[in-house]
Amino acid sequence: MNDSLALEKKAIWLMALIQLVNAVDFMIVMPLGADFARALHMSAANIGYLGGSYTLAAAVSSLLVAKYIDRFDRKHVVLVMLIGLSVATLMCANAWNMESLMATRMLAGFFAGPLVAIALAIVTDCVPVERRGRAMAIVMGAFSIAAIAGIPLGLKLASWYDWSAPFYIVGTSG
Repeated sequence: MNDSLALEKKAIWLMALIQLVNAVDFMIVMPLGADFARALHMSAANIGYLGGSYTLAAAVSSLLVAKYIDRFDRKHVVLVMLIGLSVATLMCANAWNMESLMATRMLAGFFAGPLVAIALAIVTDCVPVERRGRAMAIVMGAFSIAAIAGIPLGLKLASWYDWSAPFYIVGTSG
């Protein structure tokens, strides 16, 4: 295997790992709703707002950076967005009420939206057209893996420790 093909495979798997972290970070909130309600003394009826705020922040930030993101080196952008997502996710683990959790989820979403876009752009840049479909399938397959393995593991961690454990794990894995 030549060096460029090895580099291509590394890029694909790294972007898949980024997508996995991002997907678990996004999906873990709703199943932990009852834990949040108990620990943070909030109404379970407000849990949907947490997921929605993350998604809204991801959409808004993606639109805001769309005009500028290609002006910067992709590696630097992915690093900044991944570090931002990791720090924001760690901040989620330290939330003390609904408002602080909502603010930190919005911050996480702010970094997550552009992170997905730049990860896909990196795959597009690194992989020739004839192998790009397979590469995108691997990267996007990480979303399914997050649902199949990441969420149950996150819920198990929450039951063993407390609701913040999945956020600590996801935040430090980025």
